[in-house]
Amino acid sequence: METELSLRLAKALRRCLSHGQVLSYQHFHTLCEKGVPLAQRYAALESAISTLADVRSIDYGVLMALDSGLPGAEFFQCYLRYRYGEYVSLMGDPKYHRQTLVRKKTLVARERERVYAHARTLVEARAKQEAFA
Repeated sequence: METELSLRLAKALRRCLSHGQVLSYQHFHTLCEKGVPLAQRYAALESAISTLADVRSIDYGVLMALDSGLPGAEFFQCYLRYRYGEYVSLMGDPKYHRQTLVRKKTLVARERERVYAHARTLVEARAKQEAFA
């Protein structure tokens, strides 16, 4: 469900894409009004991310960043849920391997590159459409 907040968050994520940046969770919270409960904030974020692409194939949630530079646990859980095979090949089977910082950084770097490439493809396609219009 798209709300004003989810539209604002999607716009912020697009701006990060165009500048090759990430969106800190601190900035994410400043985009929310003070009285908005955390559950509603994260639901709006999830909605914003899903408007940019299908998370089963590419997850714009990777653009979120904690102080460590990595996205929060919800990104890794989503990746594990929708792309189990890729997750296991990069991180190891979660039943037997811990998520090490090095493995997390590798997975995040790979997914961020995919997201930036996806965004560039969309911009190029839009430019071609406008050129022929």
